[in-house]
Amino acid sequence: MTETNGLGGSDATPEPATAPTAADVPLVAQRAITAPATVDRAARTVEVVWSTGARARNFVPALGLITEELEMSPNAVRMDALRSGRAPVLNTHRRGDARDVLGRVVAARLERGRGYATLQFSTAADVEPVWQRIADGTLRAVSVGYRVHRYEPRPDTATGETVHRAVDWEPFEISVVPVPVDRDASVRGEAPQGAPAVAIEPALPDEDPPMPETTPAEPAAAPSAPPAASPSATPQETTVTTSPAPTTPPEPTRAAPAPAVPAIDLEAVRAEAERAAAERIASYEPVLAAARGLLAADTIDALRQAAIRERVSPEVLRGRLWDAFTQTQTSRPTLPARPETGPGHDDPAQILDAMAEALAARAMPGYQPQGSGRHAEFMGWRPSDMIGELLRARGARSVPRNPTLLAERAFHTSSDFPLLLAAAANKMLLAAYQPAQPTYRQIFLRRDFRDFKPHRHLRIGDFPTLLPLAESGEIQVGTMSESQEIVLLQTFARRIRVTRPMLVNDDLGAFTDFAAAIGRRVAEFENATAYNLLNSANGDGPTLTTGSAPVFATGAARANKASTGTVLDTSTIGAGRTAIMKQRTLDGLPISMGQTMRLLVGPNLELAARQATVVVQANEIGKANVFAGFVQPVIEPLIQANRWYLFSDPVAAPVYVYGYLNGAEGPQVTTGPVQGADGVEVSVIFDFGVGAIDWRGAWFNPGT
Repeated sequence: MTETNGLGGSDATPEPATAPTAADVPLVAQRAITAPATVDRAARTVEVVWSTGARARNFVPALGLITEELEMSPNAVRMDALRSGRAPVLNTHRRGDARDVLGRVVAARLERGRGYATLQFSTAADVEPVWQRIADGTLRAVSVGYRVHRYEPRPDTATGETVHRAVDWEPFEISVVPVPVDRDASVRGEAPQGAPAVAIEPALPDEDPPMPETTPAEPAAAPSAPPAASPSATPQETTVTTSPAPTTPPEPTRAAPAPAVPAIDLEAVRAEAERAAAERIASYEPVLAAARGLLAADTIDALRQAAIRERVSPEVLRGRLWDAFTQTQTSRPTLPARPETGPGHDDPAQILDAMAEALAARAMPGYQPQGSGRHAEFMGWRPSDMIGELLRARGARSVPRNPTLLAERAFHTSSDFPLLLAAAANKMLLAAYQPAQPTYRQIFLRRDFRDFKPHRHLRIGDFPTLLPLAESGEIQVGTMSESQEIVLLQTFARRIRVTRPMLVNDDLGAFTDFAAAIGRRVAEFENATAYNLLNSANGDGPTLTTGSAPVFATGAARANKASTGTVLDTSTIGAGRTAIMKQRTLDGLPISMGQTMRLLVGPNLELAARQATVVVQANEIGKANVFAGFVQPVIEPLIQANRWYLFSDPVAAPVYVYGYLNGAEGPQVTTGPVQGADGVEVSVIFDFGVGAIDWRGAWFNPGT
């Protein structure tokens, strides 16, 4: 798949095609705008409009320079990546460094032909300057990175050109950018009085902006000002302005026709301004709700009317309310005592975390809650009670008590309930997963994966033998041998739905059972996956690329398997250890076995394994246990029959490897809406891979 720079440019040579396929279409980026008044400083989140589907010029290597339009219907947009909870928020589409990741997309949806998303920003120090610019309104533009899998060319009767409509496409990241490209991607701001607000699309990188020319006889005339927009509207940031005519005539140039001025749809401008004003006024309500009880009602109403009249931002209104509150304290030197346990004036994020701890402690016996013990307040609360309290903490007015109405609010107007489910599930999952210690980790070497591509594990040979330095001082060049085996990272997942009837009935039993059990199940799944690989081919293991033979085999190819099965005792352990010591590296030197070895057996040989490795107090050398201390028994029920293995230290001589995706160790919990129904899907995603990379560090005995 060809990749472009997000602005229509590409280094690839265009190849015309009449029927583009998913392999022909590129990775592109469409700019969008942030929705106003959605910054949550406590949670470090903001809601954005990441696409309106507007037409834009774009360069596709298979088609050349095209007019592209995005279909915004649910059937056309693949939303899995944005809804996974792992889609990154990038700095201007940069992907060359880990510091380019500013945060992640925690929620995404399609609504009335627009794409909306909630972005959560990291608390890292290098992200703070970007977050502050977003919070104070300096940065308002975002851009979505997406892949188009299929276009449908359609003729435009108005312009006579062909419009390539993306009818199957997939957004996968959202970036913060300084300048938008989408025609609708302009930032709402204050314009000079009388200046109409319009959105201007900047030129593409391969297009020069038009340069109007004038003659001495025809100096540039200022265009007449169109009628002013509605006084209650909030105009767009980009406005049409003119420059004063020069006092000195310019140098003579050739005459050129004046550029055509596009007609302005004043009705559309007024409608957009009225909609923006309504959104701005609605954003005042959470700010005003937080001030109720601290200021008199007439003071709050007066400040609200002034904010509407002056068209100030919610942040300015919050500052005015605080100033009014501090002035009222001059006659009241002491403030009323703040309740220590009541959630009314606490941070919503702290309340949500305490509720998640309560759900985990109630559903999972033996769970040890973290934090200050605030969870005890919510131990007896029903899920509908928690939803109502979270809405009040966010400043919502007229919170219903009816469980049916609360369920609707949870799924349609608040993101707190999905976050609560994800937090509770994650706490229960980690509480069960982290203490689990699958036995395969004692004999497998951990090597994590950078991505999902085939991962080549290189086994570098020994350093060349040192040679005497020649009289001339020349150091002779040596070579290092290497072999390689390929290991793949795979993704495993399960999900469960929390539906509206479950909330109305206050029944989260299926969810809590799923979350409490999945941590242990994932650890057991890891162990089973690893031993399925080791037990393959009757215990010989998978076939390696090097030598085209399994991990364990008799003969000169491997020489790491007993020709006939024998009983497990100190003499047969000694034979296996001797066979490993005779193995040679790629450069013909003895391998390093490490300080300790692992004796892997099944339940049938547990007694024999422990007897062969236990410390014996003996007064004769012949009666002492020579392998005690540096041969450790590993008992695993998944080892079949009487088979037994002897493994070197996996750090010194690895035979099998396992790993996770970098930055995602263990299972990950995500939430998202249920398509076509009221509900939330709680998903557990697990990226895990195992494989064999060598044979020299182990010995296999089929047993008797």
